[in-house]
Amino acid sequence: MSPPLHVVRAGHGPLIVLVHGSATDHSTWTIQLANPALRGRVRMVAYDRRIGGTIAEHAADLGALIEDEAGGERVLAVGSSCGGVVVLELARRGCAALAGAVLMEPPLPPSDDAPSYLERQAALIAEMDRRAETEGAAAVAELFLRTVLGDEAWSRLPRRFQERSKTYWPQIRGDCHALAAYRVSYPTLRAVALPVLLLGGDRSAPYFRPTLEALAAALGQAQLDIIPAAGHMMQAEASRGFHERVLGFAGRVGLSGGRSALKGG
Repeated sequence: MSPPLHVVRAGHGPLIVLVHGSATDHSTWTIQLANPALRGRVRMVAYDRRIGGTIAEHAADLGALIEDEAGGERVLAVGSSCGGVVVLELARRGCAALAGAVLMEPPLPPSDDAPSYLERQAALIAEMDRRAETEGAAAVAELFLRTVLGDEAWSRLPRRFQERSKTYWPQIRGDCHALAAYRVSYPTLRAVALPVLLLGGDRSAPYFRPTLEALAAALGQAQLDIIPAAGHMMQAEASRGFHERVLGFAGRVGLSGGRSALKGG
């Protein structure tokens, strides 16, 4: 049995659950949790995902958290990177409490027949394991983030965030193995009866875009939006554009706190 999840809460109104990606924790949502314009419209819940486990186990954790927090109300789940895969899996399972899902550049192959993607995943995990033994975990975490974000985006991160991210090697390794074992099964996504907003950044690594387009084509009620001046960490790099899109989508799926125009932040 996994230990209890660490959960933080902010704001009041319709519920939005925030699911972080790899090499971080709930603090990746610091801008959102502290933003008065959001706190006045929606209730945000962020948590630290378990270390290790399959995507199915992460989705089960998310489902249990939503059940505890929702109190019978409908919920919008927002997932960044690997967190987006977790949200997708929960949507696939038909979670009744979900009113909608926001997927931010989930690191998935663009098709079910993508051996080159699976080969790259296996090669990356092997290289990270090798470097962990020879160079240490901090070096491996930096390699991972430079691979995902790009060198330029990595260099723009605050030093404190860089150093903290280097401590997340166990989580990074667990997520990489979980993603390598996960199969999208694109034809089955047509059965997901849930509005989905797919978000990308126009400065993100180019390999995210084909996956977003494939998900947009496969999901029955999906829309794709690319945020200007944003990279993979769009919630921090282009927070205003991110907030506008999430609140607008919340309104479209019936969560009334998202309907007002965003002012400030």
